[in-house]
Amino acid sequence: MRRVAVVARGELVLPGVPILKILASEARRVGVSGVAYIRDGVLYAVFEGPDEAVEQIVHFIPVASPAVKIRELEVREEEYRGEFSGFVTS
Repeated sequence: MRRVAVVARGELVLPGVPILKILASEARRVGVSGVAYIRDGVLYAVFEGPDEAVEQIVHFIPVASPAVKIRELEVREEEYRGEFSGFVTS
């Protein structure tokens, strides 16, 4: 099992592009739990789950929507905690 913290910067907050809903849907689809939110135009997320599923969701972020432009993606490995029972956004 794996846990990563992600910070994504770029053009994320766009009218009509529900990036958090898209991300949550994909996280649930691949079996990843965690949390994601946007503050001051920056996406912050923590993902936990099977190694391959976490890798999939990290690679999904830049292609989540053709309208979203990720300029910088930081991924930091953390110790797996099993802290989440699902995926939530705020």
